[in-house]
Amino acid sequence: MINNCKIPYAEWWRRLIGNFIDTLVVSIPSVLYKVLFIFILPIVFTRCEKEPDPITIPDDNFLNALIELGVDTNGDGVISPAEAEVITTLDVSGENISDLTGIKAFVNLDTLWCSGNQLTSLDVSKNTLITRLSCWSNQLTSLDVSNNTALERLSCDGNQLTGLDVSKNTLLILLDCINNQLSSLDVSKNTALDMLLCSRNQLTGLDVSKNTLLTSLECYINQL
Repeated sequence: MINNCKIPYAEWWRRLIGNFIDTLVVSIPSVLYKVLFIFILPIVFTRCEKEPDPITIPDDNFLNALIELGVDTNGDGVISPAEAEVITTLDVSGENISDLTGIKAFVNLDTLWCSGNQLTSLDVSKNTLITRLSCWSNQLTSLDVSNNTALERLSCDGNQLTGLDVSKNTLLILLDCINNQLSSLDVSKNTALDMLLCSRNQLTGLDVSKNTLLTSLECYINQL
């Protein structure tokens, strides 16, 4: 049969070997490409993925206080979102801080002490898990706690507040707003109140008829 073939046996064998080699050469890169795309590239891209930007904290005293407290766990001199998110209690009182920008990143805060500083504003709108907020002895002219519905204890005495809306803070047990400039205070929605301290303001009226759980009320030096 070989003698009857149009292609000589030697030529046929050479072509067979050649085709096998060509197939092997083509298939090896194909396998390598599959390995590259399935196993290697995901690892490379994972390692090269950009880290989240650090939290913007313009007040050096605030940043230094956080570093001193050990919030900067990797020691790079900045606070990352991941480092902030694990903090549940934060005390930066008496640190000469005038700007608490960056506090919003601490989304899991349960307790925040920032008293005895020079704060003129305080944005805790993103700190919705806070149950205790102590910001007394600052220079706050306003304080919005409408998003802090879990709040149980609020101490904001010794500021310059002209108004304070606690209607959304129905879990409040303690409210201390002594020594501000409040002309009115509505606590009708705060039926869980146990202690209300609102002395040294400019209150002309105070209705506590709905606060049946009150055990301590101080409202002296007002215009009642």
